[in-house]
This record gives sequence, structure tokens and C-alpha cells, in this order.
Amino acid sequence: MSYVTKHLLPGERVVYRAHLHWIIFSGAVVLAILAIAAAVLLWYWPRPRYQYWWGPAAALGALALLAAIGPWIRRTSSEFAVTDKRVLIKVGFIGRDSLETLLSKIEAIGVDQHLWARVFNYGTITVIGTGGTHEAFPLIAAPMEFRRQVQAQIVSLDSARAAAPAVVAPSGEPALAAPREERDCPYCAERILARAKVCRYCGRDVEPLVS
Repeated sequence: MSYVTKHLLPGERVVYRAHLHWIIFSGAVVLAILAIAAAVLLWYWPRPRYQYWWGPAAALGALALLAAIGPWIRRTSSEFAVTDKRVLIKVGFIGRDSLETLLSKIEAIGVDQHLWARVFNYGTITVIGTGGTHEAFPLIAAPMEFRRQVQAQIVSLDSARAAAPAVVAPSGEPALAAPREERDCPYCAERILARAKVCRYCGRDVEPLVS
């Protein structure tokens, strides 16, 4: 089970997934091209042909496979998802770096692309959130689409809140909502209900405050 699927909240659904761009395999691709070129060159070398003509090509091919292992692990162990409630990002296999941010807490999604990044459609996305969150993730495929999906979900969330009917008291006056008693989560510092037993942001057990 993937990290994103495992950490979805009840009723939460994934609307978009991104991944690392294939450019991370560029080193392995160059070695593979050199291996093919060496095989062709040595095969057509003027007679008498070198007896072990396949040796250099095989060595370069082996190096290409070894060079592809690291990027493959990096790509398969990285997840980037936009849900209807949050942005979830996880990178790393042994050393894990994860980010789970509510859409309401996101101030902006920055995209940084140089010339070749625009040509091959990859770049760095930076998640800027309230409370000083400023996390950058490089080499993401289609970063502009990732930002568009986040913005679309934020707009959808804001529209749903604006369209929610107001609570009306029996007298016809708009009812005032009961004051919410809140406190900071001792682990992630997000605001939670004072009587909460589990933080809805980090998922850890907390001691409820009894008035």
C-alpha cells in the first residue's frame, strides 16, 4: 500500500498524483547510448575484428544498469498527491521526508523552471503555508499542472464553504455558533478542540482538557 493511500483521512479522495521526471535517469541513459555505440563501432571495426568486441559494450551496459538503480528507487519511493482536503508529499526510501498540509493552510505553490526544465516539462515546486512552512521539491514532472490542481481544489473548497447554508434560530435570526474551545497540539502545534483525544493533523493521541 502506498504512503498516500495509507494516510488518507475518512472520506478523503485523491484527485491528482505527480511523480519525479524521467530526467533523473539521464546519467543511465547516456551510459546506455555509449554502450550501444561501442557495440556497433567494435562490430564493424576493420578485420581482424577484436575477439572480445562485446567486452567494452557489456561493461558500459552494466554501468548503465547500476546508474539506473538509484534513480529508480528514488522515483518509486516518492509520492506527490493532491486530495480534496490536503497536499501529501513523501520522498525518500530510508531517510523519509514527508509533508501533509491542509488546503486551507496553503498560501501558495511556487514553481521554478529554467530553460531546459520548461522544454522537458519539469521543475521545482515549493509549498508555502501558514506558520512558516516553506518546503521545496525538485525535478517534479508537470509542475504547472500540480499547481493548477492545488489551486482548483482550494477554489472548490472555498466555494463549498461560501455556499453552505447559514444556521437560522427559531426566531428567524441567524444563530450564533457555540464558541469552540481550542488548544495547540503538543506535537504539531496545530489548533485542535480542547476535548480532542486524537490530533486530526498529525494523528497522535493527546490528553483531552477537562473543564
